[in-house]
Amino acid sequence: MKKLAALFAIGALTGLLLAGTGGITGRVTDLITGNPIANAVVVACSDSTPMGRAQTNEDGVYLIEGLEPGGYQVIARKQGYVPAHYPTKVIVQEGQITTGIDLRLRQIQPQTGAISGRVTDKLTGEPIHGAVVYVHGANGRHRMRTDRQGYYIIRGLRPGRYQVSAKARRYFPETYPEPVEVRRHEVTENINFALQPKPRKGGIIGQVVDAQTGYPIAGVLVIARGEQGEGQARTDGRGFYRIGGLNPGVYEVSAFKPKYQPQTYPELVPVRPGSATRGIDFRLEPLQRKVD
Repeated sequence: MKKLAALFAIGALTGLLLAGTGGITGRVTDLITGNPIANAVVVACSDSTPMGRAQTNEDGVYLIEGLEPGGYQVIARKQGYVPAHYPTKVIVQEGQITTGIDLRLRQIQPQTGAISGRVTDKLTGEPIHGAVVYVHGANGRHRMRTDRQGYYIIRGLRPGRYQVSAKARRYFPETYPEPVEVRRHEVTENINFALQPKPRKGGIIGQVVDAQTGYPIAGVLVIARGEQGEGQARTDGRGFYRIGGLNPGVYEVSAFKPKYQPQTYPELVPVRPGSATRGIDFRLEPLQRKVD
């Protein structure tokens, strides 16, 4: 872009030198994004009187030529943006182009409103920190995380109706039951969510040994079956197993290994949310070898 601006300025330099005047060149960009702004009008003023103007090209570059030597105030304007003034007077010398007079325009924020509320745990009423609240409608999409007390506020919303939803880790997502109206200069409050926690998984842990020798048995397949689902695991070299990812409930647990009699634990095994039921052990009887 700078190379383009330089070529632009140099191309006009010969005419300026012949005319005994100078010029100003630079670039106009968006203050937030840094993107070039095309068709912005840049004016050079002397004692508040416009002495020259130019329009930016698609790269945001402008060149004001034909300026008498002296000091100028440079102003950039574009519809939908706040006008920007170069912070100091720009000195123009005869036969020269003053370069690098860049300006950044800040987009005008429309009259907006906001949505606020709180996200809590439906069972405990405790605040949920870090829950994400989404707002989307015809005027755009926004999102915000809740603070440590579960509160959120989403600003900069254009007037209109929005769908609002919330989600958090280990909770079922929820959408507000009706569209939320946003009015300019107002905060639509109490758009609250009470999220239902997802059932926390549990597990079963135990050990399998040989009923005759008491030695651990590796590679035993242990299966847990219940109305809530099923899980399985194999014992390690020390005969231990762990079945994880089980929904809370009760399970029938069985152990299988070639050359051993299958065995089912004598009672149903309870699995509680977020914990593992330990001590579900087996003593497998070896199958009797046939004697010829």
